[in-house]
Amino acid sequence: MRIFSALSGLLLAGAAFAQNTSSSCSPKSGDVQVVQFGWALQYLAERYYSAQPLNQTFLNSVTNSTRANYYTNFQGIQRQNRLGVRAVQQLGSKVSGFSAPRCNYSFPSASDGETWVKNALKLEQSITGALVGLAGYTQSPEVSLLLARLSAEHCGHAYYIASQQQGVVFPTNSSSLVPAYTPDWVLQNGTQPGKLGSYIKNCVSPPSSPCGEKLNIGPLVGTFGANATNSSSSASASASSLFARVF
Repeated sequence: MRIFSALSGLLLAGAAFAQNTSSSCSPKSGDVQVVQFGWALQYLAERYYSAQPLNQTFLNSVTNSTRANYYTNFQGIQRQNRLGVRAVQQLGSKVSGFSAPRCNYSFPSASDGETWVKNALKLEQSITGALVGLAGYTQSPEVSLLLARLSAEHCGHAYYIASQQQGVVFPTNSSSLVPAYTPDWVLQNGTQPGKLGSYIKNCVSPPSSPCGEKLNIGPLVGTFGANATNSSSSASASASSLFARVF
């Protein structure tokens, strides 16, 4: 009887451990601002491609239009962006207090396909870095995983467009990994890489740091602490070494 009692105790302890482990890995309420910020970024990308009716005539004037197959690829990119919005919504349903932000996006005017594609490149580059930086604010693996997938997706979009617009996409003098931007930098207005405030119109607030300290992003690593010298501004300064400017 003692053996059965001992086994029962072990099984109960194992079940409790599994439950606690599952609970500790589930999205936490502290991630709600992170997920909402991620939704605003992902929906921004989806709205950009949906706002412009794409057709062959509009894209014929774009650099390398024949070789790049822009029309088909941008349709596929638009599809991926919609899947990304759906993914954030599914994750948000697991986070207490999540609701999709009401964002009234504003996009720069594009009188021709060439301008529109260059704006798309700038947007994809900035969203890539914004999602990478946002990953530094997460509190659960599920949220980090989705941000990693979304940033990889937008990085792929950016490099596809850049490869059609630029002669050199991977400079030999690069000194930075893929640029990353903190949420407070992303929400600023301006034309510097990573600044999307003029697009987003402050429909979300920057999430709080899980460590209670400022996240400083440098060319290679990120550190927490008020006295660190690296910042999103220094990371953005190196952005042109990875994504050559086309503006």
